[in-house]
Amino acid sequence: MSVMELWRRARRGDDPSSVAVGAVNLLLSCALFSMAIGGPFFEATTRAQETSAQELAIRVFGCWLAGGLVLFLALGMTRTAVVHLLTLFLPPALLILVLLAL
Repeated sequence: MSVMELWRRARRGDDPSSVAVGAVNLLLSCALFSMAIGGPFFEATTRAQETSAQELAIRVFGCWLAGGLVLFLALGMTRTAVVHLLTLFLPPALLILVLLAL
């Protein structure tokens, strides 16, 4: 199997993979946001634990964002790359707006 054949196969799978990437990213971004603000299941008891959880959430978010973009753009999966960006940035933004409205 040549490299070009793998690239064509990845391009054909752009539509179905964008749905899967979107679903996983929605769950991950909400969990990381909850971890960063000390939400349910991530309650820190000390300031050091809270800072550590925030740093870990930011590190995981950055690596997931950069890794996904590099992978999807290298494979020519533009629709999946756009879904990746939107589903990582929109849920935390909406959660912030909801928290500000309360």
